[in-house]
Amino acid sequence: MSIASIDSERMEALVEQLNTLERDLRSLDPHRRQTVAGQVNSIRARLLSLLADLLAAEDNETRRAAAYGLSKLEDARCVPLLIDALSDPDEGVRVWAVEGLASCDSAAALLPLVRALCDESAYVYYSACNALKAMERNELWPLIEDKLSARDAIVRRRAVKLVGDMEEDRALPELIALARDTDRGVRYEAVEALRKIGNPAAFDALAACLEDDSRDVRIAAVQALRIMGDVRAVEPLVAICIENDDLRVPALQALREIAGDEGVALVMLALGKTHDIVRTTVNQVMDIMRKSHTGVVS
Repeated sequence: MSIASIDSERMEALVEQLNTLERDLRSLDPHRRQTVAGQVNSIRARLLSLLADLLAAEDNETRRAAAYGLSKLEDARCVPLLIDALSDPDEGVRVWAVEGLASCDSAAALLPLVRALCDESAYVYYSACNALKAMERNELWPLIEDKLSARDAIVRRRAVKLVGDMEEDRALPELIALARDTDRGVRYEAVEALRKIGNPAAFDALAACLEDDSRDVRIAAVQALRIMGDVRAVEPLVAICIENDDLRVPALQALREIAGDEGVALVMLALGKTHDIVRTTVNQVMDIMRKSHTGVVS
C-alpha cells in the first residue's frame, strides 16, 4: 500500500475489517478458530507495523490517519507509538494520540496523558482531561498534585479544573491556597473546584474571595457559598446585598436558599431603609449647599 494514498476513511475501513475478522472468530469451531486466529493476529501485526511507518510520513493527513488507526486498535503495543505522537507538530495527530492512549487501558499511558494537560491546543487538553477523569484516582492524584504548583498559570488552571471535576477532596489544601493565586483564571477555577467538592473547611477561603478583584471570582464565590449552605455565609452575603449593587442579585438568591424568604424580606426592608437614609441625607446636603450659596450671593 502506498503511504501517500492513505487517508482517514481508508484507515477506518482497514481497522473495521480487522475488527470484523476478530469478531467472526467467535463463531468458528475451536479447532478452526485456532488456525484462523494466527492469521488474524498476523494481519493485526502487519497493520500495526504499517501504522508505525505512516506516523513518520511528511504530510499531516497521513499522520492523522495513522494516529486515528492506532487509536482504534486498542492494542497495548500501540502505546509507545501514541506516546511519541503526542509530540507531533500537528494538532489532529496529538488529539488522536490522546484518544488512543485513553482507550488502551495501560498504566504506561497515565503520565503522558497528564503531560498532555500542558498542550498548547485546547482540543488536546480537553481530550486529555476527559480521559484522565476515567483513570484510577489513587494513581492519578500524585501526578495531578504536582501540576497544581506548576509555574505556568495555564497548567495550574487546567489542573485545578480537573481536580474540581473529579471532586478530589485530597486537593483541598492546595485549592484553598490557589484561591489566592496571582492569576485570576486560577483563582476562578479554584473557587469552582471548592464549590464542586463542597467541603465546609473551604468557607473562610470562599468568603475572602467575595472581595476579589475579579468579578467572575466574586460571583463564583457567591455561588459556592450558596451551594454550601453554611449559615456563616449569611453575614457577608447580607453585607453584599446592602453595599454592592453589582452582586446584589446573586447574593439575594444565595440568601434565599440559606435563610429562606423571610431572611430575604428582612434584607429588602433594610435596603428600603438604606435608600430612605440616602435620600434624606442628600436632601440635607442640598439644603446646606443652597443656604451656603444664598449666603455668598447676599
